[in-house]
Amino acid sequence: IARKKVPLRIATTLVCPDKSLKSISITIVQQMSVVRRGMPSSNTANKNMSKEDIPFSESLGPLVTSATLDGADSDDDSSSDPSSSHNHGKPSGRGTLSIEQRYVQERQASRMKHWRDNTHCAGLVEPTWQDELDNSDPCCGCCPNVDLDSRSDEMEAGACGCVYISACICSKLGAGRVGNMAILKQSQEWVEEIQEDEETGEDTKRRFTRPRYDWIVGPFWPMLVCVTYPLIIGVSFWTLVTSIPGKHIALQLFWALCTGGLLLSLTLVSCRDPGILPKYSRPPPQDNGSWRWNDQAQSYRPRGAMFDTDCAVVVEDFDHTCPWTGTAIGRKNMPAFQSFVGLVFLCLIFDILLLTAAF
Repeated sequence: IARKKVPLRIATTLVCPDKSLKSISITIVQQMSVVRRGMPSSNTANKNMSKEDIPFSESLGPLVTSATLDGADSDDDSSSDPSSSHNHGKPSGRGTLSIEQRYVQERQASRMKHWRDNTHCAGLVEPTWQDELDNSDPCCGCCPNVDLDSRSDEMEAGACGCVYISACICSKLGAGRVGNMAILKQSQEWVEEIQEDEETGEDTKRRFTRPRYDWIVGPFWPMLVCVTYPLIIGVSFWTLVTSIPGKHIALQLFWALCTGGLLLSLTLVSCRDPGILPKYSRPPPQDNGSWRWNDQAQSYRPRGAMFDTDCAVVVEDFDHTCPWTGTAIGRKNMPAFQSFVGLVFLCLIFDILLLTAAF
């Protein structure tokens, strides 16, 4: 009745089938006739009332409400079962949220706040590694249960699994997080920044502290630990045991320096800050128009700085992400990376010559 326009007398009969309620039926008919014919009343707003048929539930006023009519059409089993409104975490349909939905909303709000308040240019990720672990899918172990769209489509397939491994291990070690990179050791540094006063337009200096990442590893550190280091150490140890003994002291010293420099350069590349850009809510005063807004990190960035989808941070003078070293290559670790690449070829050729008894 509430959803269809029915004749007046049929509707009255349905509501008042008992003849003993005839007086109530007459009253309803009179009220509805006034509404349908548009008769004048004391309220000026009723003068312009439409003469078209109106839904029956609206004309009854307080006698029958739409909620009552909808409840009459609903299934009796669903209304009698108190747990039916909470099945599968779905809302009850009355504007309330389930516990699961409230948890998802609060977690999303926490992620957004951490994303905007971060001191460095990082993407939208879980605030801590423990949060990443708690919200990962226990079946596949590499993708969170919700917010799949927040992950970049350009992220490599192996990065997702490495992030889950980082969540399992770094959450136990208590390591920090910026983007998809694990902070092993950090300190505070004083920074002096020049800002333009909005009222006077003059440049002012502001001193403040912000985190400095002393030791930090990228998302592909499992490959670094399980592949790169064992490969270099294994070949070097084999050469040391089989070929180095009995060689000239100068040759032994040269081999030791090359191998030690290779391991040192690899450590400096993989465990140091690649050049993560601090967050800038506005371009610096000395900007010449080269700074651009980066929506993924909610910050301005200079020319040459790019958002790395694997590390989920903005890196200054970004070159590429190297899975062998486990991290991004940028302004701060580029010299060590160039040394690493050169020493890799030198040590490889040197070890082959020693193992083949060329010396």
